[in-house]
Amino acid sequence: MQNSRIATSNDIETIANLHAESWQNSYRGILNDDYLDNQVLADRIQVWTQKINEPTDNQIIILKEIDNAVVGFVCAYGSQTDKYGTLIDNLDVLPSFKRKGIGRDLMREVSNWSICHFNQPKLYLKVIEANHSARLFYKKVGGKQQASFSEAKPGGNIIRVWRYIWEKFEF
Repeated sequence: MQNSRIATSNDIETIANLHAESWQNSYRGILNDDYLDNQVLADRIQVWTQKINEPTDNQIIILKEIDNAVVGFVCAYGSQTDKYGTLIDNLDVLPSFKRKGIGRDLMREVSNWSICHFNQPKLYLKVIEANHSARLFYKKVGGKQQASFSEAKPGGNIIRVWRYIWEKFEF
């Protein structure tokens, strides 16, 4: 059975583990291997401890569960900019659960939340240029490539990223 819920402090390790596994699977050869092999989990625990224990007023973290196991999550910041709308800061799904509609469902939930709480239909996110499967997914669900730029990433890499935008998420 599938359900969605808001993350709590009890979910920090679960989210960090899922996030680390997703990065190890998707970013091998893109981010520093030493970082992915030896530092990513501790880094993600620190990040998610802060995000969950010290949330901003416009933050939401939604978990997707199947049979009471977390298989994906999204973290968003409502109406971060008038120009681009609500920022999807993280969207990760366990590799074995990709292509099952979970990412699309999480994006739809963020869109509904953004409209309800911020009267903001626009969404945007940044994705690493070399993450071709994610870019293909965002294109498939109606995202438009808006801009490309360099950005510092954990592990010390400077990477090209693309900003994808949605005037309204309707998938």
